[in-house]
Amino acid sequence: MPGFRRRMLESASKRGSRVVLALDLWEPYQERLGRAEEVLGQTKDRIAAVKINQHLLLPFGLQGLKPIVKMCEREGLPLIADLKINDIEPTNLIAVDSLFDFGFEALTANPFVGWRDGLEKVVERVHERDGGVLLLVYMSHGGADEGYGLRLKDGTPVYELFAERAKQWKADGVLVSAKSAELIAQTRTVVGKDCLIFSPGVGAQGGDPAEWYETGADFMIVGRAVTGATEPRAALTKIVAQGRG
Repeated sequence: MPGFRRRMLESASKRGSRVVLALDLWEPYQERLGRAEEVLGQTKDRIAAVKINQHLLLPFGLQGLKPIVKMCEREGLPLIADLKINDIEPTNLIAVDSLFDFGFEALTANPFVGWRDGLEKVVERVHERDGGVLLLVYMSHGGADEGYGLRLKDGTPVYELFAERAKQWKADGVLVSAKSAELIAQTRTVVGKDCLIFSPGVGAQGGDPAEWYETGADFMIVGRAVTGATEPRAALTKIVAQGRG
């Protein structure tokens, strides 16, 4: 089993949790890094991994996130960069090397950009560095159906095409909305059992932890329901219990 997938499953087993904590913070940016450290410090033993996106990467950069990266390294928590890479190959490779040089071990990417001169070398480079590539298959926001729900001329939904690409391109995981058990089940049929399914949308976007557990996805991604809570650990504990995480 490839390294990233193995580390995710080992982390989940060790901590008794299948929650990936999205450190999405909405405070003024001057307060975000301190709040991120506080939330992570309270929850680090009850999560399987950490996901970081522009909420922290834009104002602080990779250098500024060293405290978060170091905490994840000490705790053995896989760290995922949620940049949804979607550019030409040279730019994508700069992003990969920058992220991995600073301690990230997985990233999200948009299959829409294509394979040739898009994601081919990205997958190759990430796997050379024993990391993981997670492809977007179906996002969790209200307008996701306007893109991922479109159909090709032969009637195939775009999200099924993206799931097929994930399998063909040997992605380590896919992201599929937690709000639809049907979407997750169909994606599993396409990608098979060896590709991890990460489900965003639990909590603030309406996904139910208890219903998520029945979908067959591997990990739930939770952000604002925890990071925005007065007591992050208590909020996370409740979600884990509801989702049997």
